[in-house]
Amino acid sequence: MADPVWLADVLRAEGVETVEYPGWLDRGHGDFGQITHVMAHHTGGNASPRSIAEHPELGLSSQIHLARNGVATVVGAGIAWHAGPGDWPGIPTDDANRVSIGIEAENSGTEGWSAAQYWAYVKVCAAICRQLGLGADRVIGHKEWAGRSQGKWDPGGIDMDAFRQDIQQQINRGPTPPAVNQIDEVQKVAGFWLGERETPGEMICGSDGAGRYAKFRAGYVYWHPRFGAHAVNMRIFEYWAGLNWENGPLGYPVQGHTYVEGVGDIQAFERGVVFRKLGDDPGHHVHGVIGDAYYRRGAETGELGWPVSNEYEYNGGRAQDFENGSLAWHPTGAVRISTPSTD
Repeated sequence: MADPVWLADVLRAEGVETVEYPGWLDRGHGDFGQITHVMAHHTGGNASPRSIAEHPELGLSSQIHLARNGVATVVGAGIAWHAGPGDWPGIPTDDANRVSIGIEAENSGTEGWSAAQYWAYVKVCAAICRQLGLGADRVIGHKEWAGRSQGKWDPGGIDMDAFRQDIQQQINRGPTPPAVNQIDEVQKVAGFWLGERETPGEMICGSDGAGRYAKFRAGYVYWHPRFGAHAVNMRIFEYWAGLNWENGPLGYPVQGHTYVEGVGDIQAFERGVVFRKLGDDPGHHVHGVIGDAYYRRGAETGELGWPVSNEYEYNGGRAQDFENGSLAWHPTGAVRISTPSTD
């Protein structure tokens, strides 16, 4: 039997949102023979997928990281050092690493388990067992394996007998139909300019951990549950990246970009709109009160034309320059334009 290179595929088929950590297919402490068990752990804190994939002392310390929000990250396909010494019927004493897949769930063990994380845990275990032709009786807790030998108590707060019952029911029920991958759906429409996908799976992004993105040859597609999925071409992306992407003042993209033939690109984000003309234009964005006033005047097709600066401090307020004039805002609420017009 070979390494479980199928892990990401079966988890997705089970309806689990799955991320593939870079290099996971080649990571491990040697190759598996026969896999007979699945071992459930908790991390004891806020361990990241990277800390499981690249533990400073253990190297690969489990094959799967399961976040609190129910997202599984597959971090390795080879043998992981997750079990340590212990014993359990059907497993060679002190030798569980060689025959078991380890799952590290991001949890203190005392905080309780959200529905999203618990049921993702059930589905992850069920998907692996079904692929291997195993029953839920082959899922054991680290505390069952190493409670006596190491004093382990993970996964804390989970009744393993009830957990196995839920896993067996999921095995019997079969996988739920996978949710439509909105990033892939965008690629189907924008593929003529986006090009081939370069990111296997989706990467986690955003301070809330809820966003996902994938890189394509000529751009990126970003997804967030509040805004959906939208493609960002490289010219807009370069400008947005300079503002710290979704964690910066603009937030996530909320629409696809618009290409103005022979002129440049425009794209709306959560808290502003980016304009970047062709050539060596570095790009600029409009937002807030000045942005509202700019759009009331027709935006790039109006009298002001395209922005040529970002906002800057001016006379106790803020101002922004455009091709054919400037807009200035004062804390009194007034917005003034330097071209012949009235506000």
